[in-house]
Amino acid sequence: MLKLRLKLDELLKEHNITQSKLSKDIEVRQATLSEMCRNVRSEINIPIIEKIANHFEIKEITQIIEFVDVEEEKS
Repeated sequence: MLKLRLKLDELLKEHNITQSKLSKDIEVRQATLSEMCRNVRSEINIPIIEKIANHFEIKEITQIIEFVDVEEEKS
């Protein structure tokens, strides 16, 4: 079974930026970003994804979102 996974935590580490700093830069609540980093949100807000993509100059959606096989994650 496939599940969407956000790569926000990886992006933050790659760009050496904190959730708090990103929150201020893109005007999104830090708690929202925290949930996105932990992949516990059940809905994806497209405007937030767009803000993140613009902030990090992302051109390919696979740089921020990917499908993972839930069965593989368990092993």
